[in-house]
Amino acid sequence: MDIEKVKRYSLIEVVLLAIFMLGLLTAGLIVKLRARIVPSDLISLPGSGLSVSMPTGSGWERTAAWQYEEAENSMMLIGQFGDPGRGGMAVRWRYLFSTPAGSERELLEQKARKIGAAIQSFDMIGSQECPMVYARMLLPQTPREEIYLGIMRLDANRSVELLVRSYGFGGFHGENVLESVAGSIQYHPLQESADGRALMDEFLQTQANRLASRPLPDESFLIKDATGKNLGYYHARHSVSNDNGQSRFRMQIRQFEYNALELKSELWFDPLGKDTRWKTDLIIPQAGRPVVYEIGADESGSLSVKCDAGEIKTFPADQFFLPEPLLSELAYVFLQSEYSGVIVDVLAARGQLVPVYLTKLSPEKAKAKSEAVDAVVRMDFLYHPDSYEELLFDRSQNLLGRFEQQPGRRPRIWDTVSTKALQQIFQEDFHGNATVSVAR
Repeated sequence: MDIEKVKRYSLIEVVLLAIFMLGLLTAGLIVKLRARIVPSDLISLPGSGLSVSMPTGSGWERTAAWQYEEAENSMMLIGQFGDPGRGGMAVRWRYLFSTPAGSERELLEQKARKIGAAIQSFDMIGSQECPMVYARMLLPQTPREEIYLGIMRLDANRSVELLVRSYGFGGFHGENVLESVAGSIQYHPLQESADGRALMDEFLQTQANRLASRPLPDESFLIKDATGKNLGYYHARHSVSNDNGQSRFRMQIRQFEYNALELKSELWFDPLGKDTRWKTDLIIPQAGRPVVYEIGADESGSLSVKCDAGEIKTFPADQFFLPEPLLSELAYVFLQSEYSGVIVDVLAARGQLVPVYLTKLSPEKAKAKSEAVDAVVRMDFLYHPDSYEELLFDRSQNLLGRFEQQPGRRPRIWDTVSTKALQQIFQEDFHGNATVSVAR
């Protein structure tokens, strides 16, 4: 036997084994380093009671704040990580103002079908009070992409989704990201939301009582910029209509702004049945043609938003949204209530759903100053920190006007005037008697 040859081969095997073990240790270390996710400080969503974290560390990027997603009527936080030549990962939080019907598992199955993914397993994370149900999904593509999607239901038909998409890193890392970030979630239902629902019930009862006696007063506003220049007008004519013995409020709304928009809208509202039917023609000069929006209940009772230039949106039948033109009337009821601050869900003519936070201000704190102002209701539209209105009331709680701030625009003032004054100022541009047909 050649002893030297045996020794030489044994040494080679030992070296190879050592290299192999070192490789395993290195790979394990890399996996651990990648799997170690450091959550960011909590990022709060105003008006929701919700705070979440995002992954942080080298290679991670994210949006600085929650952003409104109009198509889904939700708020989003987005983060991403990339390792050139190896893989990438995306993380997204989504807070939904209105959640479709169905259990968490049913909703996950619907989302999997929508994106063409195959569900591999279901699991749960979180407390018993607010559990998050999540699914591991695979997309049939190269490179293979794994998806972890979790859904947590909240109060008032709200919900929050956490999505983790990963390719090139393996399922362990994606699931670890989901569990690490989801484990940091904090949620505390706000008293302002509960008070808002109570105020809405009071408002609906007030309007139902009024429906039997008289319509709401008409509204006429002259829209101006901060320098006093006329920009346009808003006019709403109120009446009560009887349809097969059913009384409804009817609003015929016209809004005109030079070189900006022309809006013709007709709203039918039954406070007893919480029934809304709403049709709007919106003309933007740059668009070239009107866009028509129609809002109403479908056969199942769900609220449907149809647009001739886009997809149909639907909202559950058991969730009520206040049509935006009735906000000033709600503010009047709020002003007389015991509440100092409430959050209510408001629906705009184009189908955007936005929570609005109403608070009472002293006249000294209002943006618009006038000795005639005795009370102020501020309305913060919670989809953007720079979107709010202040309604100004006199000593008899008559509406004097409003101060309006919209994202990316200079402040505007709406002065209450007579319909005759609008006719004199705008002449042929005033369409106070025009109508929009609404199916009855």
